[in-house]
Amino acid sequence: MFKGTLKPYQVESVDKMVERKQMLVAFEMGTGKTVMTIAALENLQLEGKTLVIALSSLKYQWQKEITKFSDSTSTVVDGSKSAREKQWASDSKYLICNYEAIVNDWDLVSKVKWDAIVCDEATAIKGFRSQRSKKVKQLSKDVEVRFALTGTPIENGRPEELYSIFQFVDPSLLGRFDLFDQTFIVRNHFGGVQRYRNLPLFHERVKVASVRKTQSDPDVAPYLPDTIHRDPVYVKFDKDSKYLYNYIAEELQQELLEAQQLLGASFSLMAHYGHENQRGGAADALRGSIMSKITAMRMLSDHPLLLLDSAKKFEEELGEGSSYCSSLKERDLLTHTKSYKLNVLKQYVEDHLDTDPDAKVVVFTSWVGMVHLIQETVGGTTYTGQMDAKQKEASKEKFLTDPECRVFISSDAGGYGVDLPNANLLINYDLPWSAGLSVQRNGRIKRASSRWPTVIIQDILMQNSIEERQYDMLAQKNAVADAVLDGAGINSKGGVDLTVGSLIGFLTNNRP
Repeated sequence: MFKGTLKPYQVESVDKMVERKQMLVAFEMGTGKTVMTIAALENLQLEGKTLVIALSSLKYQWQKEITKFSDSTSTVVDGSKSAREKQWASDSKYLICNYEAIVNDWDLVSKVKWDAIVCDEATAIKGFRSQRSKKVKQLSKDVEVRFALTGTPIENGRPEELYSIFQFVDPSLLGRFDLFDQTFIVRNHFGGVQRYRNLPLFHERVKVASVRKTQSDPDVAPYLPDTIHRDPVYVKFDKDSKYLYNYIAEELQQELLEAQQLLGASFSLMAHYGHENQRGGAADALRGSIMSKITAMRMLSDHPLLLLDSAKKFEEELGEGSSYCSSLKERDLLTHTKSYKLNVLKQYVEDHLDTDPDAKVVVFTSWVGMVHLIQETVGGTTYTGQMDAKQKEASKEKFLTDPECRVFISSDAGGYGVDLPNANLLINYDLPWSAGLSVQRNGRIKRASSRWPTVIIQDILMQNSIEERQYDMLAQKNAVADAVLDGAGINSKGGVDLTVGSLIGFLTNNRP
């Protein structure tokens, strides 16, 4: 049986989970999705086995929580093929694996009779075409209890991502995709998404099989720290970086004009970021070239050494790196090694740590190379996708338990499910494209388990750069997600106002 004590705002939702058995648990980060799910599963008193599918970095965290809140046995599926074979045959009530294991060990996992399946961070199955998404949905067809957990079910402002998740939770709820598409999506003649409609109806349908709480709900907020989301700190480029940025921006602008001539109005805002379904012909090559320049501008906004590193990886034929960065190196444009932004970060971190001997800082960046550059500058421990699950857990535990370890520097690998309640400042050294990932990042320190009455979120942006564009785009994507999940911000036409202009216009009017 469940050994913990639920918070008042969690009780009704757990009861609904037990009653309906197929539910999207869309509580925002830090509000207790894991403990709620364990409570529901234990209260269901299932006789058979439960499969928990989580991100690789969170498998051992799930095992700790199961041990903490129940007397049930659990096994983490990890290691070599032979080790995993024994683990899949375990008598434990809970088996915990990562999403890749469902594909790699399909011959083993598909033979087990499951009473329940939990998909943690369920945006992992938001895509229709991925093997893991198909296998998870296939595995769950005859399983009565199905819980999908995510604080950000719509990561990129695209309601169709939620449709994919509901194919696991309850495929009957949203029906056939062609009818769903006709009802809620307006497409242009190229098949790209033009806008969304009838979002109030979508919101009402989703409510049937979902439980939702936000950090700002009046029954939740008292259990969370107050959050100060400060205005961005804007940093100016130094002279050499400014020259290189404008050089790349000029080349990008010319390609965008070519794309506009090739595709006309169909080369939409989202197509700039690779989210549209337009495929084939010259458009693909052009889109790839455009994305390489946008990526180079983002890297340069962090540190010019990232471009040089990318160029070297490409030239060494490691299967990594950027041909565009290599071309910049060939033109002798990657000789600069200074970053004003890194200097600003160093000073900001030092000033904050001086305010309180218990203060701790979390820093997020999109680039693994930047993680190491930041560590060289401010110290601390790191967390990246290049580390295995045990290394990640050890790094997190060091930050949580060692008073001398006061800075946690993470790539986006740490954006999901990593609980860091002892930190009171989170700095986004740069921003992700995904609105869901942005929310997930910020949720690492705003948690019911926080040790601080107030936490601070701080973004650092290069002035008049592509990062300002990202900042506005994230706000727009969040508006679509809020409309579907919370019924908020819906206009009189049943959609969400899209207010961000074209990237060409942005580049024309915004240069450092």
